[in-house]
Amino acid sequence: MNSSGGSIAEWLVCWTQAQKDPGTNRSRDAVGYQQTVHTHRSSVNQAAKSVAALLRVARVTAGLAESNGSLPPGL
Repeated sequence: MNSSGGSIAEWLVCWTQAQKDPGTNRSRDAVGYQQTVHTHRSSVNQAAKSVAALLRVARVTAGLAESNGSLPPGL
């Protein structure tokens, strides 16, 4: 499901344990997992923005090519 190999259920168990006993390594593991999820989510969000920008450029380029006769209408 994600690059770290864990699942949401595993994270939830880890987080629940960390709440019960914040002095254990599980607390650090939960924080580390949260940071990993945040980093992964940020990377996916950035990739989506990049793809959207690329599609906008492609659409503008195709529109210009069609308007100057380089492409047949409708492509």
